[in-house]
Amino acid sequence: MNPCPKQKPIRLKGKAYKDLQIAVLKRDNFACISCGRHTEAPPHHVIFRSQGGSDTIDNLITLCRGCHEKEHR
Repeated sequence: MNPCPKQKPIRLKGKAYKDLQIAVLKRDNFACISCGRHTEAPPHHVIFRSQGGSDTIDNLITLCRGCHEKEHR
């Protein structure tokens, strides 16, 4: 028996997810953490949802569209 069972990722929807996105942008001063450019683009998941990442403030960062695209390449 596994003493630390794998936790199911947190998935938010609707207003809860939008509120989280705004909180991340505010935390990062609406600036891309990579290049510093001002942005209101949706935050980036550090651990992708497809890899079990959760919708939590600790798993989201602010990236401008250009840096976001580079991160996914």
